[in-house]
Amino acid sequence: MPDEEDVMANIRFKDGKKFGDWVIKKKLDEGGFGQVYMVQNLKTNEKAALKAESNEVEGGSAIKLEILILRDLNRSGPKPHIPVYFHAAKRGKFSYMIMTLLGENLKALKLNCQNGKERFSRGTWSRLGIQCLYSVKYVHDCGYVHRDIKPNNFVMGAPDDQARCRLVHILDFGLARAYAFQRDSKWVTRRARGTAEFRGTLRYCSPNVHFKKEQGRQDDLWSLLYVLVEFNGGLPWQHEREKSKIEGMKIAMDDKDVMLNMPICMQAITPHLRSLDCYAKPDYVAFYNALLTIMKAEKVTPLSRYDWETATEEESAKKYAKEKGPAAWEDAEAFFKADPISIAGPPNNNETEKSASRTMTKEVPKGV
Repeated sequence: MPDEEDVMANIRFKDGKKFGDWVIKKKLDEGGFGQVYMVQNLKTNEKAALKAESNEVEGGSAIKLEILILRDLNRSGPKPHIPVYFHAAKRGKFSYMIMTLLGENLKALKLNCQNGKERFSRGTWSRLGIQCLYSVKYVHDCGYVHRDIKPNNFVMGAPDDQARCRLVHILDFGLARAYAFQRDSKWVTRRARGTAEFRGTLRYCSPNVHFKKEQGRQDDLWSLLYVLVEFNGGLPWQHEREKSKIEGMKIAMDDKDVMLNMPICMQAITPHLRSLDCYAKPDYVAFYNALLTIMKAEKVTPLSRYDWETATEEESAKKYAKEKGPAAWEDAEAFFKADPISIAGPPNNNETEKSASRTMTKEVPKGV
């Protein structure tokens, strides 16, 4: 196995390198075994992000699964809060995908927002919460649980992209798992395993993860709830660094203590989530209505200024909304009520999981 330096050397690209119709303009970020670059389409001049990862990563490439899922989420065209998938390929030493160019993630925005408190106001996090919930439900409606919901994986659109700059996008599907699959145009539940390995981020993963239970849709909502608690002022364990201490606090602490400083309208969410198993459909509408209640109490609208925005950005958003109309999340009750998968229990004995296995093991398309 090559060392990290050798692996990273496989995917360092110079400005001007071409990938089909796309050319690299500059590097944006790097981490682990991957790199992210800004690219531009030679035919349309459209800008996008190219994410590349070495094929020699120990334990297998996460980007392969990420490509498959993002392509699946885009199968019926662009959707709100989901990055657009443009292209992906596998080369000899690396795999890459090209997707929507986005801006800052919510963790970075929280740390740098103008209120100087390293947290969001309730007027801001309630609106962000609805958008995050929208994106998570769409992933669920496509048959997947994300399993790594955290502030870093929610990203605003690029600042110069008027259509997306105020929209939250969900990212990083490298830990996602199919909980349902389609057979003969019907959704079928994937049978839960007796025990499951730890998947997620320690600070935000649901209580079930610590007990090695199979994750379902409710576990993503547990993680989203923890994210919102942190946005509101902090999680009880967020300054702990030892895994055993964090795990102990999350298992032993009463939900009322975790939710102590949260608005009263959010208090019913934790007992609801505890009542669900990995097959059950969560009450997305109740979560949505709680966040709407906070918005109303804070006297904010979808077009009110976010904590990190300037007055000029707020006015620009209002002008764009007047021309283009409201975003999907601004009136989403019908979306949260919809149940396209319509499953709430384990599979029947005569239902097979071969389709799910095939879905999760397709090859990344070869290079152009």
